[in-house]
Amino acid sequence: MSSEPPVIRDPLPSAALLLARTTELGERLSGLARAAAGLAEGSIAAIHLLDEEGGALRPIAAHPVDPSGLPSLETAGVDAADGMALAVRDRREVVALAGGTVASVLLSTLPGSGVALHLPLVLERPRESPDVEGVLTLACPTTPPEGKALETLRALAALTAVAASQARLETALGERSDWFDRLAHTDALTGLANRRTLDRVLELELARAVRQGSDLCVAIFGVDDHDLIAGQHGAHAADDVLRRVAASLAETVRLVDTVARYGRAEFVVVAPGSSGLAMAERAAAAIGRIEPGDGGAPVTVSVGVATFPGQGTTTEELLASAERALSVARARGGAIVAAD
Repeated sequence: MSSEPPVIRDPLPSAALLLARTTELGERLSGLARAAAGLAEGSIAAIHLLDEEGGALRPIAAHPVDPSGLPSLETAGVDAADGMALAVRDRREVVALAGGTVASVLLSTLPGSGVALHLPLVLERPRESPDVEGVLTLACPTTPPEGKALETLRALAALTAVAASQARLETALGERSDWFDRLAHTDALTGLANRRTLDRVLELELARAVRQGSDLCVAIFGVDDHDLIAGQHGAHAADDVLRRVAASLAETVRLVDTVARYGRAEFVVVAPGSSGLAMAERAAAAIGRIEPGDGGAPVTVSVGVATFPGQGTTTEELLASAERALSVARARGGAIVAAD
């Protein structure tokens, strides 16, 4: 990213090239602010964007002043005399001879009385209500631009609205992509890794253990009497038990360990190293301290533990060994059993 935005000499063609050649919002708006300030000698241009969540107008770019020195404007409950607030509320251009939080700051740096012109950054969409992205303000030492210069300023405001809208869309798409990515790799009920992620992690950890000649533990935790809980207290209570067991496991294991939901009422911990049995005992004890729900019995788990390379050299063998150990543990009633 360049430290200084490109100089726009011929405003509209150069502004279009600026948007085509740069993607960073701050750089785009800095160039557009410079172009706007150049339309009237001695003028200052500032661009404020609307924070949709907080409802505030926040300074993003300005020329030739530093935008960090400009105030934000809370649009809720603002005095109707504030030209910037009016521009957003009414979606119209507003000329302010004085007053207004932002206009006062800009005009104070200019000689004479000066005048501020606020242009709302409106994005028109077919068959939809127009969106206001923010405000382009031009503070002039004498009179605001007229004629061709004003039309050019309006075009720059429209380009600024497009740039701001595109940035919001890219942010929304990025957040949506992250959400889908999390959804693809996590269990919806517990927030833990899902089976797909477990298989991949186990494959990677096993490959690491083979390379380093180290141990790898796989422990399967089965919630005892889960069907009984569902039958006596309902599916919601049974799901709540699973969520609390998942949270306890996530808090108890080490940072290098991976916890995943494995079956309807089973969880797997993949733990590098040779301390898998000790980890299982510590985690089972923590689960035993979970407060039971209304009218419910204490929450307990049975655990089957298998270790590479003794109880398996592939992911399938390790999981199968841990499952057999879990069956023995359940038969003994809430026990922890290491595979043979």
